[in-house]
Amino acid sequence: MNDFRYSDDNLTPFFNRILIHNQLFPDCAYDFIGFSENCDGKTCAVLRQPFILAQRESTQEEIDQEMQCLGFKRQDAGYFSNTDYDIFDAVPNNVLMGADGHLFFIDTIIFKSNTGGLDTYNSLSPRASKSK
Repeated sequence: MNDFRYSDDNLTPFFNRILIHNQLFPDCAYDFIGFSENCDGKTCAVLRQPFILAQRESTQEEIDQEMQCLGFKRQDAGYFSNTDYDIFDAVPNNVLMGADGHLFFIDTIIFKSNTGGLDTYNSLSPRASKSK
């Protein structure tokens, strides 16, 4: 379930991020199932991904190499950009090394570049430094 934490009142960016994720990472694409409420009473999107048979979490070095192959440049730990899209939270517990040796990006956050994604991410993510 996704509580739209990285979305404004307009849900269009959320659904655009799902579409972009599915284009970049089709082997772990999200299916939108519908809406529900979480235990805090917040409306959430219910999403489904294929089960990934993973050997382990990937290493940051493996993620960095894969993102470079996909045309993304590392901006900071877990943050990459290719000037079209910014990808956040590409860190070991969100990227799995599959049993087949392939990386699966299962829980990243994607924004179109130059749309305030970095500011939104920094203001909302527990991973981001609040001192920035």
